[in-house]
Amino acid sequence: MSMIEKFFKDPRKQKESESKSLARYFHDLEGSPDFPYTLALKAYDNLKESAQGQEELFYFLMEDCIFTSLYATFYEQLLIAVKENNDVAIPLIDRFADDSEERERMIAEQTQYHLSFIENKGLCPGCPCCENHQDVAELITYWQKGDIDFFTNLYIGMQTIQFAMEHLIYDVIPSTNNVIGLLNHESILEFRQYIFDYSEERGM
Repeated sequence: MSMIEKFFKDPRKQKESESKSLARYFHDLEGSPDFPYTLALKAYDNLKESAQGQEELFYFLMEDCIFTSLYATFYEQLLIAVKENNDVAIPLIDRFADDSEERERMIAEQTQYHLSFIENKGLCPGCPCCENHQDVAELITYWQKGDIDFFTNLYIGMQTIQFAMEHLIYDVIPSTNNVIGLLNHESILEFRQYIFDYSEERGM
């Protein structure tokens, strides 16, 4: 499923979220400096300040959108592993945190392959990540149009998801006994969608 199919859906076709019980941990932070949406806006401001002009900002936005989307897949896998092995949930989370450097290196490498695929208009001779390019293929159109508003909204939504999932993994699960029972593949995906919708509704 592509990034666009995951998040930019016709709201008339969306069923009501079944992840409201997970979403409450997102809203628990609302109004605080650590609220994921607030942190996402701050990350966007920092990215703008680091970019040398609009063209570089556009590139940074697309790069970070892909990187964050790939990273979210690892968060999902961790949450499913926590669900299936709840007796060792904390050691799993600790090991996940310890492996962050190697994981980020691997994700950064995959991100660069996806970027090359997009910049080359869907061509990727000799690329080892061809089987996963369909996830980002629809971004080519927005890249060619120079649609920075699209990538800005996608960036803020993906950053909000990342901060929310980090809060769930590192803060909520270790301190809340019953949250693991709420985890399953569907509820995690719906949690991501709920957060993205929240971000998109507020817009820039």
